[in-house]
Order: sequence, then structure tokens, then C-alpha cells
Amino acid sequence: MRTNDPDTQSRVKQYFRVKSRQLMASAQLPVCEHPGLVGGHREELQRIYLREILPKRFEVGRGMVYGPEQRSREADIVVWDSQNYPSLPMLDHSLFFVESVRLVLECKSAWTADEFEDVLQKCRSVHNIVIRPGLSLSDQVDMLRLELAASRQGVSQEVVMMLPYRVGTAAIFLKGGGSLKQDQLSHELLEQADECWPDLVLLLEQGRLVVKNYQPSASPDRLAGEGWLEFYDLGEDALLAFTVGLFAFLEERSTQTEVPLNLTAYASYLISVDPTSQVDFPVKHIPSRRMHLWRLAEGDQDKLVITKRR
Repeated sequence: MRTNDPDTQSRVKQYFRVKSRQLMASAQLPVCEHPGLVGGHREELQRIYLREILPKRFEVGRGMVYGPEQRSREADIVVWDSQNYPSLPMLDHSLFFVESVRLVLECKSAWTADEFEDVLQKCRSVHNIVIRPGLSLSDQVDMLRLELAASRQGVSQEVVMMLPYRVGTAAIFLKGGGSLKQDQLSHELLEQADECWPDLVLLLEQGRLVVKNYQPSASPDRLAGEGWLEFYDLGEDALLAFTVGLFAFLEERSTQTEVPLNLTAYASYLISVDPTSQVDFPVKHIPSRRMHLWRLAEGDQDKLVITKRR
């Protein structure tokens, strides 16, 4: 006799709830009293989780991210595209080229002001790495589409700028963080949020997720746009929402030959969840995105829609 199985979304939700409890329980195992070994145990637990869930194209490592002239501080976890790029392995870490890195993640056992400041400074060092623009297959297809649209409308145009994505940043705090709320953020911290606040912050014990968002400016004369932090209190589903955000970063920063997985379709209830609170921060730099800017002939500005991919 057949029984009715739970629907797919319920199974997905339950999977991530179990993983969340496993991470919390495993992190509390008595390893030893040495802080370095405790930290290594914590980081390895999260590497295992990511290795299990990420597409095999992406590998999970530890080390520093290097650009042609800058480098990051040592990162707990580096998610990089090992299918298309090399790395330089060392004894206990690796050198990763910035072109290959999609996300840098910091792992912390418990929330403290000092630990969060460490996260901010490491994210700043990643943010400061300059990525030289280049044309991927996806970029070339976008350019052909825009050229075709311009040709059909009889518009003369020229590509003048392409803005590559920055490396994504994230942080996970297994315990604590109840004080990380909108009304607890100082003016000084918000002033530097654009440069150093992680794109995703997961407070696992609190069930809270903080997402950094940008809205590109519609005016070519003002490229910075707007930025804000969204706070979500999601309970046991915070790890699922964090993973949805993680997959979105990988999709944005990678050229896809197949239709990418939209994990939100398997957790559609998250779409209707509104932020618990939201706070704006000043944007001092051009937001991380690819954007094609077009120089149009005089009088043609209203004929061609500029497409932007955030």
C-alpha cells in the first residue's frame, strides 16, 4: 500500500534543519582546549558541509586570495572554481588567484565584538582586491544581444565600460550574536559597511540572516546607487536561506552552460518572508556587478534600454 510522501519542499526544509542541528552539535564536541585546534575543527565542519552541497565544479580550500597587486588576509574558507583555474598549493594552505575565487567565508564559534571586527577587516582586504575586467562567454552573448537590439532600432552605440563582480564575502557565527540588530549598529560602522560588511552573515544559534543588498543607479552619471542591510529572523530555516544566497553568488559569478539551479523554487515560502528590519548604508564604490554601459548618439538615449546584471 502506497503512502503519501512529504512534498519536495518539506523534504528540502527538513534536510537543512537537520544539517543546522548537526553543525551546532558537532561544533560543541570536546576536541581540546587549544584555540587553534578548536578553530580548525570548527572550520573543517563547515568545509564538509559545503563540499557536500556545492556543485563539484567548486572546491573548498583555505588560504589567501591574490590579485595582481593586492592580496587578502588568510581566509578560513575559500570557494573557488577548480574546473577552470589553477591554485598554488602550500603545506597547510593555498594561494588562490582572484579570478578563480567566488566567495570567501569566515567561520567563528561564538559572536564577540573582537571576532566581528576580525571578520570586517578580512572582508575589507578581499574587497580591496582589484579584478581586471575581461570578457566571458556570457559577456560576449550579452554584447551580441545588445548590438542586435541597437541595430534593429537604428541606434549607434559603443561599449565603454564593463564592471566585473567582486569576490563575495560571508561569515558564520555558530553561537551568540543576539546583539546584532539594526538599532545596535553605530553610525561609524554603517559608514564603512560598503567596504567591509560581509554580503551574508549567518547567526546559526539565533536563526538570523543578514543580507547586504545594492540597488544600481539608473543614471550613468551616478554609478554608486544605494545599499542596505536586511535582517531576517528565520529560526531553523536560516541555514537554508543562507545556502540559497550562497548559490546565488555562485550563479552570478560564474558562466553557466546549463540552466542553473534555482534553489528558491524548492523553498518558495522564503520569497514571501519580509525582513525583520532594514537599515541603509552609504555606497562609496560602484556596486559589485557586471554592467554594460553604452555611449549613444545624441537623440538616441530613449531608444535603447540599458541592461544590467547584478
